[in-house]
Amino acid sequence: MKNIFPWLGVLIVSLCLAGCGSSGAPRGPITGQVTVGGQPLKSGRILFLPLAPNQGPTASAMIVDGQYNLSDLDGPVAGPNRVELEGDPAAILGFALDDEEAFAKRGGRPLPPDPIPPAFNRQSSLVAEVQADEPNTFDIAVPGRTVAARPSH
Repeated sequence: MKNIFPWLGVLIVSLCLAGCGSSGAPRGPITGQVTVGGQPLKSGRILFLPLAPNQGPTASAMIVDGQYNLSDLDGPVAGPNRVELEGDPAAILGFALDDEEAFAKRGGRPLPPDPIPPAFNRQSSLVAEVQADEPNTFDIAVPGRTVAARPSH
């Protein structure tokens, strides 16, 4: 009976190690710069959504002063990924979306336009081809919104 305990310990450790291997599709680290109208996007989020035949989770990173970075552990699934950008509404407004007092002080004025046009967010056709275990760079230059000229009086 004494000799069974060392073998039982080896069996338990072996089972734990077998369950700790990497699972899922391989991922790749990725970095990049996001500009809007030639200026770094102050704050936002970038999303990488695997395209068929890729399968796996969506990867996302915060964009701060135009820069984003994902490690190989958190990065997108290797292969083609559709890319979406999201602007940070709080950065546009200057206050958090759930700040009711700040909203009230706006006096019903319309919200400013999102600096990210639909072609770069939910309707995006941007595709990043991510390589596993290799440095990947994906920069995005969003054209600036045009402002209609005001008639002079």
